[in-house]
Amino acid sequence: MLYTSKRRIVLIIAIDTREQLPYPFDGMQTQRCTLKAGDYSVVGYEDRVAVERKSHSDAWQSMSSGRGRFERCVKRLAALDRAAIVIECSLSELCERPSQIQRTNVASVVGGLVSYSAQYAIPVFFADNRLLAERIVFRYLASWIKHRGKGGAAQADALAQVGASVGAVDVQ
Repeated sequence: MLYTSKRRIVLIIAIDTREQLPYPFDGMQTQRCTLKAGDYSVVGYEDRVAVERKSHSDAWQSMSSGRGRFERCVKRLAALDRAAIVIECSLSELCERPSQIQRTNVASVVGGLVSYSAQYAIPVFFADNRLLAERIVFRYLASWIKHRGKGGAAQADALAQVGASVGAVDVQ
């Protein structure tokens, strides 16, 4: 949700109640709720934009024994105006198979993510660590509001000034 208060615009990040390790989004307002798709969205726009977060091991699990469940998740994301998948590791790190995964190879994991991205038009972002992943999630949601959320010119101008770790901005 975006609201104005004395020329201040606030973006409220929706965090899915099932998200086990949510980002803190320091300095920003957040709200826990049950999302139909993804782990993060914007309050008031939950049915239009979302981001799915995956750790290194989650990504491998999702592309091996949890593939059917993950594909259903990707299909729910694809039904939105915009969605993204953020993976908390570099592509090089993703190529290192976790010890608990035995029957899936690197080509299946990377190839599957590329295939989902092409098939469902959902970008996959790799972030070297959780902090960078959190910033990508925020910037993706803020950019969607700016370009697609019909938030109005003042909100779009204000969001253009938002830093990677700031959820409220002064409008001048």
